[in-house]
Amino acid sequence: MARPHPLFHVDFTREVLTREGELWFRIEGRSMRPFLRTGDRVLIRSCSIDSLTCGDLVLLNVGDSLCLHRVLMNADRDGPRRLRSKGDACGRWDLPVTGESIVGKGVAVNRGTLTMSLDNWAGRLLGYLSVCVSLVTGWGLWLKWRLQA
Repeated sequence: MARPHPLFHVDFTREVLTREGELWFRIEGRSMRPFLRTGDRVLIRSCSIDSLTCGDLVLLNVGDSLCLHRVLMNADRDGPRRLRSKGDACGRWDLPVTGESIVGKGVAVNRGTLTMSLDNWAGRLLGYLSVCVSLVTGWGLWLKWRLQA
């Protein structure tokens, strides 16, 4: 059986968010470890680029697929507002994106029987601390790569 084209999932996700306002998104991959693991679910809500701050989880339309990463910077220098994001376990920042690429914001995480809100002071603090750890880890990976070259 042929698999549906990834753009179907992007369009379907946007449609559900428009109609329902939120949906649960299942994590696949390792780019957000250790905070998120394969099989975890993140509650995504519709949002605008202006509502995102450093540490938030953002669901992005990248190419023809979806990517959930953490917001590092949201600025409007020299033109339209652009967002920079990064996976917690990734060494490099993602390319800047504009508001059209934003699908939604992660507001809760579910792992097994535990659900944790990210839309309160504790969740925002955890997001901000994750950014700090992610940046230090990213610099460490970059330094390791440079020393091996």
